[in-house]
Amino acid sequence: MKTIKIIQTYEQLKAISDPLRTKILMYLVERPYTCHQLAEELNLTRAKILYHLRELEKHNFIKLVKKVEQGGNLLKYYQAVARGFIPADHLLNFVESQEATRQSYLEVLNRAKTRVLTAPNSSFEINSSEVEDWDSLSLQSEVSVTKEKFLEFTKKYRELVDELVTDNEIAEKNNNYYVMITAFKIDEFAFSEKS
Repeated sequence: MKTIKIIQTYEQLKAISDPLRTKILMYLVERPYTCHQLAEELNLTRAKILYHLRELEKHNFIKLVKKVEQGGNLLKYYQAVARGFIPADHLLNFVESQEATRQSYLEVLNRAKTRVLTAPNSSFEINSSEVEDWDSLSLQSEVSVTKEKFLEFTKKYRELVDELVTDNEIAEKNNNYYVMITAFKIDEFAFSEKS
């Protein structure tokens, strides 16, 4: 799976601007799913999911990665072709670019909420008063920095995540972790001091 796929056409941009397609794509970035599995996860009909899968496949956002015969049925597993999707420069001024990006951020946050709610209780056990010893992390901060400093931080963060992904050898001792970050410019601090 590629890290980033550049959206090249307006038709692709329109296709990914649909909120349900964005939601489906978030699932398919994580791992392969069948139409039936997605229908169950999203509490929708298989026909509706199949329609959107076909649209995503037609516009090269997902691909068929595996076929499995089970009980006389052929199960088709789809997965996203990349971990992220970004409009090409010539598409940035379209309102669909802004809406697709905003929808993508919302889906990342919704998916994180779902992962927190479905994680085992052991994920939230505190075994030490030293935060650095915890094998979980939840941080948020509103900061005031230059754009250059922010971009430097995002580069370092991406490198750290890439390091985790590339060092991910399957071993019996491995634990699975859900890692996410969302950052964007805001107008003012939520808890700014007002006199």
